[in-house]
Amino acid sequence: MPSRKPENTWMLIAGVVLALSVAGAVVALDPLTASIEGVIRVAAVSGYLTIFVATLSSNCMRELTRFFGRGFVRVHHVASITALVVLLVHASIVAWRAGSVNVFVPLASPAQAFFRQGGRPALWLILIAAAVALLRKKIGKQWKTIHRLNYLAFLLGTIHAQMIGRNFQHLAVRFVSAAMAAGVVVVFVLKRRTEAHRKQQHRARV
Repeated sequence: MPSRKPENTWMLIAGVVLALSVAGAVVALDPLTASIEGVIRVAAVSGYLTIFVATLSSNCMRELTRFFGRGFVRVHHVASITALVVLLVHASIVAWRAGSVNVFVPLASPAQAFFRQGGRPALWLILIAAAVALLRKKIGKQWKTIHRLNYLAFLLGTIHAQMIGRNFQHLAVRFVSAAMAAGVVVVFVLKRRTEAHRKQQHRARV
């Protein structure tokens, strides 16, 4: 009997380990206080880690669904929605503290400001990706292409966190978050190569 273990499970396991490493490093290196700043930072780190796991798991949905059953799709959706809600809480509290909704407006230039405040466009990209997922039946197959904006959102969020995130100024956290971003890129490339190979095989059979 063939193994039901999905071939890409190691990617998700490695991703979860990295995410837990960031969480552990944050707690160990920079204890949070029960202040508004602490809430902002907890929401930021929680949303960052959750969107990472949701993005990574989306690369192996077919295998993981086959392994865990249809219930895994629901888990993936819950993780995605949780990440979006937590990040919205983070941005909303920052806006409330600043007394301005401008914190939701992406900065087009200069480039340093755009990446420094990369959380702004990242949030909008996640919102678009989530909306597309909800409307996938109406949009058709192209929804997957648009939904991949989550990858770009995670990379922008990583740059944003590395540049101004207080928790991400520790070397250990910076290193692991950089590894997470690199992992997302590698998994994305591998997944696209696999899909292209399957299409070539299908055309060859036809």
